[in-house]
Amino acid sequence: MRSMASLLVLAAGLSAAPYTHDPKAAEEFRPRGGLPHVFAKIQAGGEVRVAYLGGSITAANGWRPKTMAWFRQQYPGASFVEINPAISGTGSDYSACRLQTDVLAQQPDLVFLECRVNGGGGYERQSVEGVVRQVWRQNPQTDICFVYTISLGMLKDIQAGRQTGFGTVMETIANRYGIPTIDLGVEIARREQAGSLVFKAAEPVEGKLVFSKDGVHPGDAGHQVYCEVVARSFLAMQDQATPVNHELGEPLAADCWETATLLPIAQTRLSAGWVPVDLAADPVYREDFGRTKGMLREAVKCIQAGETITVRWHGTTLGFSDIPHGGTIVVAVAVDGGEPIVRERVQTEAIRRYARFWYLPALPPGEHEAVLTVRSIPEGAACYAGHVLVVGTPLPPR
Repeated sequence: MRSMASLLVLAAGLSAAPYTHDPKAAEEFRPRGGLPHVFAKIQAGGEVRVAYLGGSITAANGWRPKTMAWFRQQYPGASFVEINPAISGTGSDYSACRLQTDVLAQQPDLVFLECRVNGGGGYERQSVEGVVRQVWRQNPQTDICFVYTISLGMLKDIQAGRQTGFGTVMETIANRYGIPTIDLGVEIARREQAGSLVFKAAEPVEGKLVFSKDGVHPGDAGHQVYCEVVARSFLAMQDQATPVNHELGEPLAADCWETATLLPIAQTRLSAGWVPVDLAADPVYREDFGRTKGMLREAVKCIQAGETITVRWHGTTLGFSDIPHGGTIVVAVAVDGGEPIVRERVQTEAIRRYARFWYLPALPPGEHEAVLTVRSIPEGAACYAGHVLVVGTPLPPR
């Protein structure tokens, strides 16, 4: 049990959490302020709504459903509801922009954020803090837990006790807001170093647990280890069940993505050559349908250069979602009438035509207008466009 003094600190709702864990050190579990509302609901036998916000590792039939099954078995008196908004290929940046529509609209009691492997699109610090502040702005009694998965490139650092660069960012934010963190990679790294686990192998290895085939996505046995780490971390927190309001205070960074959203492409101003995509039949859209539907949503496409998309917003930056394919698609974006920013959209995935997204450089806060112009499309291809990621507030088209 926590001491009475510790509980009083929590109840005071300090705007600056008194946590001084070394953000550069890798450690399996740091409870900080725990998950007080979740465990209060569990003890009361209430409904607990758990959102798993992450990329393909979370979207897989792995640690997410395994932990949900464990919660239900471990705490049979409570009713657990799974919220699964995970989308392959997305990190904290996309999470911040879709948080309202995909997560908060479903009123979660707990939000897991898994994004260390996929990153944050160059906006790691801004987007992770933005997720935290959006969650608590809507409901200060929603608990948050950062969960860190591992890829092969992180292995040596974690074995040496060093946190990754993005992990350091997340740990700094976790210290500030008192958010518990669970590093699933520490146990994987320990077993690999001890010789009982092979991190990457195409085939089974006798006497050893093969963690993954590609160095990123765990197999079933790897996901089971992830589940076990989450389970023991939860058991270590379960006595922390004194509900308090999570206080926001001042942000670590003034440019954090506390206001961000997805803007449906139909709510932008489109030139005449864009047509709606047939989501049920379009072969490019359907090739990797789960990811593309999650990322582009309702989409449009054009087959001729010169077509435009115009977006007005009050904020700092925009992101555009698309499906690069057929060669190089070139687009140019003029912001506030300035020199166009040119982007070559090339598909880097060899197996499927994956949906992607990209951002304009950040601007000073204020009212802005961006005009995207399609400059060239390979023969036989089309330029696809879906939801616009808006850091700020969309404004009506002129």
